[in-house]
Amino acid sequence: MGYYIYWGFTTMNKELILKLIDGARANAENAYCPYTNVPEGCSLLVEDNMIFGGCNIENGDLGTYETAGQVAISKAISEGYTKFCAICFWCNKKMPYPNAHTRQLLSEFCKTIQIIVATDETYSMMNLADIYPFASEGHLDD
Repeated sequence: MGYYIYWGFTTMNKELILKLIDGARANAENAYCPYTNVPEGCSLLVEDNMIFGGCNIENGDLGTYETAGQVAISKAISEGYTKFCAICFWCNKKMPYPNAHTRQLLSEFCKTIQIIVATDETYSMMNLADIYPFASEGHLDD
């Protein structure tokens, strides 16, 4: 790994960061991306140190496209985990910042989650609030 951008973390050590990046990279190998040819992978760390993986799953109908983050989050929730600690997105072609749908999904469960975006050359870290400062509060209290 080359350089990385530090956005104020003190709780994650480099070993854990690299484990999440390696897992996201491995998950990208399972991506189904015949339309973009851009495989993406994700690793989601939950509260008891379990890691759930995901990859992007494309479809000819763009409305049914699943991002790597959405897949990992769905797997964790379906197994009963809703307390998220960190999430890593990996792509071999570009910095894979999570899209708005994934940001909103994350904000439902942890507005302060630590996010890592990585390629083979570099990685960057941030909090969800840094890239999604005005997350919807939802409609449960309406």
